Amino acid sequence: MNTGLDRPLRLVPQVRHYDWGTRDFIPHLRGREPGDLPEAEMWFGAHPDAPSGVVLESDPEETRARPHRDSTPLNRLIADHRDELLGPGSTGAELPFLTKILSAARPLSIQAHPSREQAVRGFAAETGTRPVSSRDRNYRDPNHKPELLYALTPFSALSGFRPAAEAAQLLSALGLERLRPNIHRLESEGAAAYRSLLEGLHRHTGTSFAVNAVEAARRASTMDDPNCREAMRWVLRIAEHHPDDPLVVAPLFLRLIRLDPGEALFTGAGVPHSYLEGSAVEVMANSDNVLRLGLTFKHVDATELLDILAYEAADAALIKPLVKEHSWGKQRSFHPPVEDFRLDVLHLVDAGEAPLEPEGSARIVLALEGGIDVHNAQGASLLRPGQAALLPAAAKAVTATGHGTLALTMSNH
Repeated sequence: MNTGLDRPLRLVPQVRHYDWGTRDFIPHLRGREPGDLPEAEMWFGAHPDAPSGVVLESDPEETRARPHRDSTPLNRLIADHRDELLGPGSTGAELPFLTKILSAARPLSIQAHPSREQAVRGFAAETGTRPVSSRDRNYRDPNHKPELLYALTPFSALSGFRPAAEAAQLLSALGLERLRPNIHRLESEGAAAYRSLLEGLHRHTGTSFAVNAVEAARRASTMDDPNCREAMRWVLRIAEHHPDDPLVVAPLFLRLIRLDPGEALFTGAGVPHSYLEGSAVEVMANSDNVLRLGLTFKHVDATELLDILAYEAADAALIKPLVKEHSWGKQRSFHPPVEDFRLDVLHLVDAGEAPLEPEGSARIVLALEGGIDVHNAQGASLLRPGQAALLPAAAKAVTATGHGTLALTMSNH
């Protein structure tokens, strides 16, 4: 029986209105006016918290005219047609990745994600005591959540610990007496001292330490040393939103990273991080496991997060793409050190057909610029910026034509 799942299928995204999001980037990307709420993330995937809809009309003109008509949740469609969507050789029952557009107007929480083993253990421990929808739950699924972020605008982030000596120097420059013991431990013990630093910063949540957070911002505002100017600037920016949180000093001990458009950052398990400002494509394993330490009004479980962190100076986390030139344009492939996903960015120049490989597994193709026709012999979908299509495993010989840029997410086997 022909189910019509052998062609590109338009996806209806889920928009997340988190308070840290911008109001204009996602609407403007999609060619519409901003609404009253911030639009922080736009999800394309099958995570049960916010599954995309799949438009099943066979007429591409009808799909373009009424993209929300008769959409079916992608996770339900996968449950009913696993082999056609994921492939008969797939080792799992779920789409292994989630593709997002993320747009941050201000810093997100300091957070980290568990390894697969930690997630399985944590999810099992919480099951039966707290519903998955509970706001004070740490583990919403039994999966890890490595992330790759591909910048669409200049993007700033904190990611991983600085070398201990560098962090000690920056914290010392701030001149807060209460941090002096931590500075000495960083100087003598190296990265092993990071846990005690975080325990101390989180433990002091009363009025006395809140005053020190304000004092930290005041002192940061007076610093003009070029060696610490940018880190101090972010202490000030964070303090504008969290003046009572001692973790405003995080830019002094976490690595400050700035991405230019087209650059990519990978974040693995146990790496403390915070996205500060900018818009990007974010690709991750199919999970929503987020453990937070601070700079947030959401649930914080410092003990659990401190247990999963990797206490070591972070290596360079920027991923260099593998670049290939083709008759149809340029392909830039980002291969993170995980099997769940990889990201290809295709720049089409209206000169031939770009194959959207590999066949035999599910892929998500997201338009970033221009107008791109994604098609095979069974059907087609015209994608404008901010629109995406699912390419099921059963969809053979899918190609893209037109002039613009596509982000193609697939498994990284």
